[in-house]
Amino acid sequence: WYQRRVRANYFIQSNLSTMSTENVSPNVTTPTPANDEDEEKKGEMEFVVRNARVVDYMSDREGWYSHSKTYWSTVPSTVDGMLGGYGSLTFSDLASSAQFLAPLYKDPANCTLALDCGAGIGRVTKGLLLNIFNKVEMIDTCQEHLDSAKEYLGDELYARVPAQHCCGLEDFNPREGVYDLVWIQWVIIYLSDYDFIALLERFKKSLRPGGYIVIKDNVCRNGSELDEQDRSVTRSDYQLKQIFKKAGCNVLIDTFQKDFPKELFKVKYYALR
Repeated sequence: WYQRRVRANYFIQSNLSTMSTENVSPNVTTPTPANDEDEEKKGEMEFVVRNARVVDYMSDREGWYSHSKTYWSTVPSTVDGMLGGYGSLTFSDLASSAQFLAPLYKDPANCTLALDCGAGIGRVTKGLLLNIFNKVEMIDTCQEHLDSAKEYLGDELYARVPAQHCCGLEDFNPREGVYDLVWIQWVIIYLSDYDFIALLERFKKSLRPGGYIVIKDNVCRNGSELDEQDRSVTRSDYQLKQIFKKAGCNVLIDTFQKDFPKELFKVKYYALR
């Protein structure tokens, strides 16, 4: 696995491939499984995407995550690196996120601890979460990026990071009842449907009373779009809400990010419980 730290490559749609639409069978022949064991493994997994190639990739769990992990291990530990070359968007991104969270966290009693998923060097930890929460834990699959967080955050802010977890979200088992917010930005594109659903089920249990899971990520108009370069998949709003439903999560608020370039994917917020 590799599911990205704060991923703002946003995948210009014309450069992506393999698109499918809901309720329509894709015009792609399902690859023949290598053996009966592979076919049985697929049958045990749960898929929301309706794209044969994506399903085939996700069925190879180790390959799915190792591909993107290898890709992102070459990314520099800078804001521009974390944003896939779109470092100029960081201000509008963080300002919009702050506006989204403001009405959800008016009570200081609900601002004790947040988890920054795909934290990288701590761009969102520093520019958003530590402005609201007393402490923020960071999780990322790349140790090099996490190691860069101390310098990027500075000693004073870094002292408010009680833990860094170096692992993929698909393998992360959070403690129950500890987080006021689980922030997941530009990360779910690297999760298989099966692991995405299971992760949300675990994160629901990790919330304190009044807490939220907030997802901020790319959405496409229909179906799903696969990026072969880093092995990520962008889902439609419909597919994402199907995953939320299967995980037993209710969507309390959903809205679009504003003021991003029109040629890029739409970015949407979802506040879940």
